[in-house]
Amino acid sequence: MKSKVRIALAGFGVVGGGTHQLLREHKADVESRVGAPVEVKWLLSRKKKPANLVGPGIRQTTNWRDLVNDPEVDCIVELMGGTEPARTLILEALRAGKHIVTANKAVLSKHWNEIFGLAQARHKLVYFEAAVGGGVPVVQALNEGLAGNRIRKIAGILNGTTNYILTRMQEADLPYATALKEARKAGFAEANPAFDIDGIDAAQKLSILASLAAGVWISPEHVHCEGISRLHDIDIRLIQDRLRSVVKLLAIAESTEKGWILRVHPTLVPRKHPFANVRNEFNAVALHGNAAGDVMLYGKGAGRLPTSSAVLSDIIFLCRQIANGTAGELPYVTCPPHRKAVIAPFENLQSKYYLRVTTLDKPGVLSRVTGILGRHNVSIASVSQDTFDSPKARRSVPIVLLTHQTREAGIAASVRAIDALPSIQAKTVVLRME
Repeated sequence: MKSKVRIALAGFGVVGGGTHQLLREHKADVESRVGAPVEVKWLLSRKKKPANLVGPGIRQTTNWRDLVNDPEVDCIVELMGGTEPARTLILEALRAGKHIVTANKAVLSKHWNEIFGLAQARHKLVYFEAAVGGGVPVVQALNEGLAGNRIRKIAGILNGTTNYILTRMQEADLPYATALKEARKAGFAEANPAFDIDGIDAAQKLSILASLAAGVWISPEHVHCEGISRLHDIDIRLIQDRLRSVVKLLAIAESTEKGWILRVHPTLVPRKHPFANVRNEFNAVALHGNAAGDVMLYGKGAGRLPTSSAVLSDIIFLCRQIANGTAGELPYVTCPPHRKAVIAPFENLQSKYYLRVTTLDKPGVLSRVTGILGRHNVSIASVSQDTFDSPKARRSVPIVLLTHQTREAGIAASVRAIDALPSIQAKTVVLRME
């Protein structure tokens, strides 16, 4: 038994500051659950913070090696963000005999085997609930609560920024650029939001969840990734008004007979589906296990205190084990050194599709389009045709086709042939349906 557990906070930004706040405000509860006093010994930040903000007795530094080299520090809470020096700090801390709590999805998704392999070899723990879903406890649910299941599918809204933008576009009838400005003003989008709107953030989170489900690392490089910046207002309107559906940026990992298929892309979701009511910065994750069936988690996926609550949860569970002398006896994540994930080609995906073909209003075009789809074994569920509102574009006609379940490869080949027709006025819009 340890008489006291000492931790170091690496990072004092939005999440780091929130975690420090919760540690101070909930000190009695934290120590009651840990079973021993918990002391924050070090604070790493780019600039020195006012003493009244940090609190008494906490040493400040701008050099992460001070945390790693202190033999009294039991656990480092890495909340720096970015890949470096966060990755090096985590690895050096593990080599120095320290446990880790981190919210760093980029480092974990890209360096999974390196980090968890070292943690397992050194009998240390790495906890990471806050890396996916903010305040939504999906990591613990997947890694522990559903450990008795073979997870067949993970589907979720994993990025609060894009979900906020899509909510405003659909509920307030805003164009994409205006909705993005609102997201920045509300604090949900960075000055450069590409990481979120291009789907990279969601892909990294999906990589982590899929790695837990598969029991082996699945790199974010295996995730087919499409963002929301190319969505058109006309598609948003047609999908809402004609199809009684909404568009969500979904992250989906599915286990098939030929391996895992992983994807992030805008997706049509029927209004009756629970995901359709996940609004603004909220996240939701649906998990399907062979024994438990469908399980859904919902909550705030971003923000100072929701994410900090996940960090604090990890600190409590980890420090409890440190205090009792059991930390690292069993790994939190096993890392089989010789196993590799079986990944199926994205072209094998089976889905339903929304296609919007923009063509000159001429006889015979529709038959040529449907003929191409038929030659590629794409079965059509419905066809509708309308005119644009703009007088300048009335010679162009949008044809919306919905397909039955079909292969991605057939859709891709069909769209290439359709877009090569001389009457086609713009690239065909392709959206998948859940």
